[in-house]
Formats: sequence, structure tokens, C-alpha cells
Amino acid sequence: MNHDWQHWIDRLKSDDLTEAELREFEEAVRADPANREAYLSALVAEVALEADGLPDPFAKPKPVETLTPRWPRIAAMAAGIAALAALSYFVGGHASSSSVVATITDTDDLAEKAGLRIGQPLEVGRITLPEGSEVGVAMRGGARLKIRGPASFDIDGPDRIRLDKGRLSTYAPSYARGFTVDTVDGKVIDLGTRFVTAVDMNSGTEIHVLEGLVTAHGATSDPASYSLEGERAGILRQGRLEPTEFLAQRLLVPLDPVLQDRDSDGFPDEVENHYNTPADDPSSHPEPLRIEESFAGYPAGPSRNVVLKAKGASSGSIWEGEGIFQTQGLSYTSGTTSLRATGGSVATIGELSVGATLLPDPKELSPIGVTYVSFLMKNPASRPPGCFAGLLLYQDDREQFFVGKLSVDDSYGSRLRSSPTQDSYGLPMDDEPHLFVIRIDRTRLVTDIYFDPVPGQSESSATRRFRYQAVPEFDRIAVRSGSKTEMFPSSFDEIRVGLTWDSVVPGVK
Repeated sequence: MNHDWQHWIDRLKSDDLTEAELREFEEAVRADPANREAYLSALVAEVALEADGLPDPFAKPKPVETLTPRWPRIAAMAAGIAALAALSYFVGGHASSSSVVATITDTDDLAEKAGLRIGQPLEVGRITLPEGSEVGVAMRGGARLKIRGPASFDIDGPDRIRLDKGRLSTYAPSYARGFTVDTVDGKVIDLGTRFVTAVDMNSGTEIHVLEGLVTAHGATSDPASYSLEGERAGILRQGRLEPTEFLAQRLLVPLDPVLQDRDSDGFPDEVENHYNTPADDPSSHPEPLRIEESFAGYPAGPSRNVVLKAKGASSGSIWEGEGIFQTQGLSYTSGTTSLRATGGSVATIGELSVGATLLPDPKELSPIGVTYVSFLMKNPASRPPGCFAGLLLYQDDREQFFVGKLSVDDSYGSRLRSSPTQDSYGLPMDDEPHLFVIRIDRTRLVTDIYFDPVPGQSESSATRRFRYQAVPEFDRIAVRSGSKTEMFPSSFDEIRVGLTWDSVVPGVK
């Protein structure tokens, strides 16, 4: 018999087998375990290739799109995998399919080294995942799970799992209503939703509801019942559910989201390692202010190809794009405190697709921990329809973040990456300078924007204007403005990037 399994898969898909050939094929995979294993591997690979680009059941719902004809074929092949797996168990003398309560749907190299493979049926029992590994599991009751290691959990039935440690993302459609996650702190019961559970034995059970509703019950003799709705989070411990910060990407956030800081100097060890300062010496830490462009000292006129004077710029690097240096700087005062400024600013030329770009030294941008970006901006009093102006963060040539005056609204706002959605802050425009602060938390995977904080005051005293449940990656900073009908120049000043709030919002009395 031909053992080219891809050949057999193609013929099965095209319904191009005679009855005799089909019997020959069935006998070959039934009689020889090695043949079953080889065919299963080829079939799993085929399904993965066919399913590439199909909707992620863990993603938030998007507008319904017309399904392509690939679905029936994929469904048929998936059924073939399940049937073949069951056949392997019957022939090999394993437990019957009635004892199978789940199936592994996705793995990675670490999981496979731990003995977990795609298509593997799971019975009631314990599973341990190594750190950094992630697996997908389809429960027989209908729930779809992603578990991220380090994790230890027990599958207790087709609609129940006990999580002792780790992070678990659950998608439970309406027919899987009632799926339950048990932990040492209590239990979480799904009522048709998407949620993430994170368990660290020392910190309670975190519950982050992306959408829908769950109920939580504490592990006490008379457990109270708590309801938690979409985009809310809580920690279940000691019989109570306490509110906590909602993190949409809690599955990817470290189990302990507080980075280690052995010398308690306020700078995590990994950040100190990046900047080559001793992580165990509290008297030594990185300089908090990494990049500062005050625009002082530039001759008035075009910025193109002018050597950068900014702190944190690579030696000899130049301004790219188009801008106009101005000797008059912007000033910002809130109450009795002003933002420290040194004079000089830059104006955009106001052309729709032309901006001025600063390329900092890559070593100044830590890929770990929290990064703060601040700047001043002032727009003209006269604003043509559809105009925009703002600071943009780019990774190579791809826009990652925009904050400033929106084109779709006469208000300040922001946009994450190149999303078609612009998020308005509902702030009326004027011709005064305004101070923006962007806080990028690469551990919790959130980005916060602050508008007109008081210079010199602590971060805790500032009011967050907007939050994104994602973070931009960037290697350059640009300022740009324009409109479709006429030129719209805007002014920018005091661009700072730092590791602390105080470093980018310095105040002077």
C-alpha cells in the first residue's frame, strides 16, 4: 500500500476513493499503530494549514462575516482526527471514548516535550505545564481553554477543572453555560462568557471577565456568591471577592506581575540589567530620564538633516522629515507649578503626510517594565475641518500610537496602532499649550494617557484620561499635523522619555 499519507488525505477530501481502496486504507491504519500515528500527524498538519486565519474563539466578537466553503472540509477532517484517536484507543486497549472528557487542540515545543500533543484525548486527571508553555484544550462540555505555564491543574470532568496554579483563559459559549473553575480559594462559574483566571497560591484567585458574566463563590462553610461582569476584575480570597485592576491580557501577564527588585531602589532587576547597573546595590540605579529634547540651541529654520541635540540620541544622528525650529519655546503652568522648560520648540509644516522624526539611541529604550513619554503641544486657534495634530510613536515605519488633536472630532484623543477607531477624550480645543503623559506598562500590558497633570506632583495624584489594554512598541518619535483642505502647523516642545513619572513631569515653582 502507498504510505504517502498526504496522498490519501487529498483523495479523501476530494471523494476520489473506490470502496475497495477505502477498505484497504482502513485496514492499513487499523492494523498498524505506526500507520495510525503517521496518518494522524499528517491529518493534524492538514487541519492546521486549512484553519490558518480562521477566527480565534478567544478574541472579542467582530462583525459577522460570510463563512468560506473551507468550514465543512475542516469540520470533516477534525471529525476524522477524533475518530482516528478513538480508534487508536479501542485497538490499543485503552479506555473507551466515554472516559475522554477533553482534547488538546494546540501546543508548543515546551508542551510537547512534557508529553502533550495536538489531538491527544484527555481523561480525568492532573496536568502540569512548564513555565512559558501554552496549550489549548477543548472540553467535552463545550468550553474552550488556553492554559499558560507554569501551571498545575486537574481536569475533573467535561465541564469542570481545578486550577491549583497558573493562568487559564476560558471561552464558554451559551451551550457550555455552567463551566466551573475550582481553586483553593473557591470556584468560578461561567454564565456564558470569556474570562481569565490566574492562581498564585500566595495571592488568591484573580478573575478577569472580558465579557459576559460569571459568579464567584468563596471556599468557606457558608460561601457568599459574587457576580462579576465584563471588563471587571476581582480577587477571590478568604471567602470574599475584592476588586482589582482589570487586565484584558491577564493570560500573558506574568503570574506575579510585580517585577523583582532585590535592592528595593524602585528599579526592577531586569531594567537594571538592561542599563548595566548592579541589581543588588541600592546606591546604584539607571538614570531615570533617558531621552530629552528641549529644542534649545537649534538655529531657527528647517529641521531636515540637522544633527540631533537631544539627550539620548545616537551620536551624529539627524532629524528626519520636515519641521521648523523656533527660538520661542512653549510653557505650561498648573496652579503655582510650571513644567521645567529651557526655550526653543519645533513646529510642523502642517502638510498632511509630512512630519519631523527623532530617532533615539536604541539602548535608551528598555523593552521591560514601565516607560513614560511626555510632551507639550499647542494648536492654532483657527482649525480647518478634518485637521489633526499630534505626537506619534513608530516601530520602523509602522504607526504604533498617536495622541493629540483628532481628525474626526474637535477634541484631543488617541489611537492605538493604525486602528480605524480614534478615541476622543471629549476635551474642547483651545490655543493653549497642553501637557500629555503616556505610561506604557509592558508587564501588565496596558497603556495609560494623562492630560494636563500638575508638574512636580506624584503620579498617584494625576487622573488617568484613557487606557488601552495593549502596549505599543516603538523605536522613533514623530510630530505631525495637517488637513485635507489647507496647511495646519502645530507646535511641540519638551519631549521626554523616562523610567519614572517624576523624570518626565519635572516641576519648578
